[in-house]
Amino acid sequence: MSLSSLNIVNFRNLENIHFDFNQYNIFYGRNGSGKTSILEAIYYLALGRSFRSHLLRRITKYGADSFSLFGKIQQKNNYISAGVERSIVTGKHIRVAGEDAHSHIEITKLLPLQLLNQDSYRLLDDGPKVRRQFMDWGLFHVEQTFLTLWRKVERILEQRNAALRTNSKIDHIKTWDAELAQLGFELHNHRKQYVGSFIPIAKRILQKLLPDISINISYFAGWDAEQELALVLANNLKNDLHLGYTMTGPQRADLQITIDKVPAKDALSRGQQKLLLYGLQISQGMLLNELTGKNCIYLVDDLQAELDSQKQSLLAENLLSLPSQVFVTGLTYEDLERLFISKNPKMFHVEQGNITL
Repeated sequence: MSLSSLNIVNFRNLENIHFDFNQYNIFYGRNGSGKTSILEAIYYLALGRSFRSHLLRRITKYGADSFSLFGKIQQKNNYISAGVERSIVTGKHIRVAGEDAHSHIEITKLLPLQLLNQDSYRLLDDGPKVRRQFMDWGLFHVEQTFLTLWRKVERILEQRNAALRTNSKIDHIKTWDAELAQLGFELHNHRKQYVGSFIPIAKRILQKLLPDISINISYFAGWDAEQELALVLANNLKNDLHLGYTMTGPQRADLQITIDKVPAKDALSRGQQKLLLYGLQISQGMLLNELTGKNCIYLVDDLQAELDSQKQSLLAENLLSLPSQVFVTGLTYEDLERLFISKNPKMFHVEQGNITL
């Protein structure tokens, strides 16, 4: 599964550009030239949102009132067209395989994508929500029923929390407890099984990237999983009523990443954290391929930042070992070509939104 071509119109500083892509694609040029905007366009096509701004005006070219992204996705020997147009005036229009689509999820399922950039550090720096999203990305692409289950659990939690805030009758709250206990445990089992498959792959990759460091990865359910969730909810009901929200359950799940029981963010240098995080994301793509046969697409923004030449080569070697499509940005032609020359990458020079090969 790969993105074979992309048309960009009025996205950021990219006015009207067509790309034909290979498996390995490298964008080089000065800072501010538009390299990251190309990755952002691919990301937006896949997920229907930007990783840099939620404001439509910010990602629409100055002077224009809309932008469009249109790509061709290759699945084995078949090609599927997918596009999105966003207008400040008329809203959003999505098309897949020549037909109007009701949801961007139809494109997201076709383009499993991992973004490796400065936001990757949030996996260590931020709270459990980001790490739940990391786990749930894999489940979304692996388990067909996952999204429906996740939405049901979110709806039940919303209703239960509303009942807690308004001091509803205990019997009313308990009706939500029964559903939450059943579906929350089902969601927990999916996550537990997924992480169980993920950890061996991650350990193998991290051993290559950080051979002298023993990294522990463990899954926390969001409650003491030795106890039934229904019992935990009942025992914590008084406290939940006082707080006005549900303290325990799958909405508190976490992926714990430690070194000698110390959180990885406190035990590693910034460069080591980057290798750890990129290793985890590479591992997710490998697991996706193992479970479904699908290949993940990797967007790697500023690969060379915070890494010495040896670590750059190590990271590139791992990316080159994948059957996946890879898009990389950086400053200089020579250094990036050196890292990926064995795979004959397609090199794009970016200068003020203009592209040359």
